[in-house]
Amino acid sequence: MQGNLMTTLFALIFYLASGLLGGNSLQNNVTVPDTVSTGQQSIYPYAATVNSKQAMIRSGASAESEIVDTVAEGSSLLVLSEKNGWLQVQTETDKSGWIAKWMVKTKTLSGSSKVGNKVIAGYYVQNSQSDQLAYNSLTKNLGSINMVIPFSFKVDQYGTVSGTHNSKAVSLIRSAGGDALALVNNIQGGNFSSNTIHRMLTSSTARSRAVNGIVRILSENGYQGVNIDFENVPASDRMYLTAFFRELSAALRPKGLLVTASVPAKTYDDKKSAHAGAYDYAALAPYIDQLMIMAYDEHYAGGSAGPVASYPWVEKVIQYAMKYYPSQKIVLGIAGYGYDWTSGSGKARTYSAIQNLIKKYGVSPKWHSVYKVPYFTYKSWGTKHEVWYENSHSTAAKMTLVKKYNLRGVAVWRLGYEDQNIWKIIIQNI
Repeated sequence: MQGNLMTTLFALIFYLASGLLGGNSLQNNVTVPDTVSTGQQSIYPYAATVNSKQAMIRSGASAESEIVDTVAEGSSLLVLSEKNGWLQVQTETDKSGWIAKWMVKTKTLSGSSKVGNKVIAGYYVQNSQSDQLAYNSLTKNLGSINMVIPFSFKVDQYGTVSGTHNSKAVSLIRSAGGDALALVNNIQGGNFSSNTIHRMLTSSTARSRAVNGIVRILSENGYQGVNIDFENVPASDRMYLTAFFRELSAALRPKGLLVTASVPAKTYDDKKSAHAGAYDYAALAPYIDQLMIMAYDEHYAGGSAGPVASYPWVEKVIQYAMKYYPSQKIVLGIAGYGYDWTSGSGKARTYSAIQNLIKKYGVSPKWHSVYKVPYFTYKSWGTKHEVWYENSHSTAAKMTLVKKYNLRGVAVWRLGYEDQNIWKIIIQNI
C-alpha cells in the first residue's frame, strides 16, 4: 500500500478484523458472502482472482474513474471492501484501486488441497510492518495451503500469554476455506528462553494461567486450535512439559479445539539433550492431536556444514515418531531455506537469496544422491563458502516419505522463504 490514505485504510481493516473476527461458530469450509459482514464477523480482507481476460483497476468505484492499472486473468487480488458492485483491491504489485465485482471470483482451496483430511500448513511470520514475504507467499498459494500458523503469541514466566492477533493471515485462510492455529512460543529478547519456560512450566499457577490465556485467544479470534512451539526447554523439565500438555488438552478438547505442537526432531530418546530431551514423545502422545515435527536443522548455523534435512535422517525421524504416534497424527515439518557456511559458522538464506548467489558467482549446484538435496560452494573475497539448501526437488524426495508412511501432511517453515515450486509438488504428492 502506498500513501497516507491506504495506510489509514489498512489500520482500519486491522482494527475491524481484530475486533469482529471471533467465536467458533464459523465452520471450516467458509464461503465468502456478498456483503461486508455476516452477523458480527467481518469477512475482509479476502483473496480473489481475476476472472476476465484483462481487467482495469480504477481510482474510484465507477466506470468513469481513471484507470490506474491493468491485470490479467488469473492474477491474485486482495479484496478490502465493496461498494455499489465494485471491489476495492490490492494487486500483487501493491497497486490499489477498484475493480468491477463481476470480473473476479473468490479464491478457494483447490480440490487437491481438500483431499481427505490432509494438512498442508505454512508458518506465517512477519518480522516488521514492511516484511511482506509471508503475505506474498500465502496470497500466491492460497489455493494450495489449507492451514496457516501465524507466529503471533508468546508466554512469559508467569504464564501470561501476549501478542497481536494476525487478522490478515487468518482472514485470508478462512476466506479460502482453510484453518488457522495460534502459535504460542517462549521467545524473550529475540531468543527462545530456557529460563522463561522453566519458570512457567514448574509453577502450577503459571501453567494454569497460560492454559486460560490460550483458551481466551482461541475463542476471541476464531482459531481452530493452538500450536505450541516451546524450544530450549530444559531436559530436567520433561515431566512438567508433559503436565502442561495434559492440562492444555483437558481445557481445549471439550471445546473442539486442536492441540498441536511443533516438536524437535528425534531419532532416539536422549533424555539429557538440551534441544529435545524435555519432549517425551510417549508420554505426550495422549494429549497431542497433531505432532508437527521440525524435521530440519540436521546441520545448523552453529555447527558444521551439511544438509538441512537429508533424506535418510528425515526417514529415521519419521520412523522414531511412529513408535508412539499413528501416522495420521504426524505432520512433517519441511524447510524452505538453506545455510551458507564459512569457517564452521552458517547464515540462514532464503531460497531466493540462494538463487541470487548462484547467479552472482556463476556456480552450478550439485545434487547429493544419498541426501537428496542440492548444494554448492563458492569463493568470496578469498573465503570459501559451502551452501546446502532445500528446493522443489528435495521437497519431492521428502514427499515420497509422506506418502510411504501415510502421514497427515506437511508444515512448511516458513512462508516466503521457500522455492515457490514446492506447492505444486506438495499438492501432486500429498
